Order: sequence, then structure tokens, then C-alpha cells
Amino acid sequence: MGRCKNNRHILAYPPVTAFSPCGSSVQSGEPITLSLDEYESVRLMDYRGMQQTVAAETMRVSRPTLTRIYAEARRKIATAIVEGRPLDLSAGNPDFESYIQRKNNIVMMNQKIAIPTYEGKLWPHFGKAPQVTIVTVENGQIRESVTLEAPEHEHGAMPRFIAARGCTDVLCGGLGPGAVNMLNQMGIQVHASAPELPIDELLRQYLGGEIVYGDGSCHHDGCGGHHHDHEC
Repeated sequence: MGRCKNNRHILAYPPVTAFSPCGSSVQSGEPITLSLDEYESVRLMDYRGMQQTVAAETMRVSRPTLTRIYAEARRKIATAIVEGRPLDLSAGNPDFESYIQRKNNIVMMNQKIAIPTYEGKLWPHFGKAPQVTIVTVENGQIRESVTLEAPEHEHGAMPRFIAARGCTDVLCGGLGPGAVNMLNQMGIQVHASAPELPIDELLRQYLGGEIVYGDGSCHHDGCGGHHHDHEC
């Protein structure tokens, strides 16, 4: 009897379902399927720059298992590039389509969520929040919640502050496109335009998939939704 396969913990889903080759000399061929754990190994090590030991701990697998997953992922990506074949990120990945349809409410089982706050309530403007509450979620349950003083308001300060503390997600009110781009580049998922609620109720709705999101643009004075260089 073979060994049972441990669950692999995935912190982020692919933003697209597939990549297709283009150009005058495109070759035909069957799509190559990249599984979620293979995608996650590449995201953690090649995109986020994690060492194998840290990436293995993040995915809750042994280092030899991660090495095997990562090697297979790299082989598939290389084959797709060299042979001009499509790379499929959805086939064989359970619930991918339902994830795409409800991506604003997706809750991963293990997260470290940063919430701009003040006096126990969500602060509506991301970059100018007086405090940041960092909530660790394991297996869908809150494990720890810590409130810290936010950094001084300057370009890029808040995203860097959040990334330095290992956060995987941001749950916030309004923020500008510059902040969204910076957070995405750091591999942090943004759940914007959340309601201004006390933290306990906000988290209850978020973890229960009950949040109703509104307009995520920042509209306060000095940081309009069209200002690409602001981080509000």
C-alpha cells in the first residue's frame, strides 16, 4: 500500500486559467497541465524568492516532496516554451471555475491578513491608517491577532510594511491602483472595498464568505481613483 498523500497548502490561486503561444511559427500540441501545487512551488520560489526549506514549510510538505513538485513544474513550463504548447492552469484543479466566479470572497485555509484599522475598526483609507491589525488564520480559524502602529504615510511605505511581516492578504476599504499594483507584485492578494465594521464582525463575515464588497477606489481628498502613483 502506498503512502497517503498529505494536503498541500496553497496560499494563492493563478490569476488566469491558461497561457497560449502566439506568433507565426506556433506549433500545435496538447495543452500541458500545471497543477495547483506545481504552480504554488514556482510562485513561492521563483516569484517570491523563498528558499526551499521555507517554501516547503509554507506548503506543509517535506523538502524532498517540494523538490519533486518544483522540478516537475519547471519541466512542464520548459516543455511548453520549447514545444510551443499551451499551458493549462485550470484543468485538474478542483473548484477553479467557482474560485474565478467568487474571487472577491475567496478565503484560503491559511492566511496572514493585514487590515488597516483604528480603535478596533476598519479604517477606510489604506495608506493613511493609524494602525494595522495582522490576523493569522490557520485551517480557517483565527490563531492570532496583533495590532501595530502603521508606518509614516509615504509612497510605498504601507505595502512594504505589510510584506515585511509575511502577510499573504490585505483586507481594506479604498486604495489607489498604485498600491494594488505594488501589493500584487509582492504576491499579496487584495480584498478591497470591505465595509467599515469592527474587526471581529469584519473577520466573521470574511471567513464566512459573507462580505459584500463595494467600490474599491479611493475617493478622499488628495488621492483620487485615477492617480496611479498614490498608495492610499
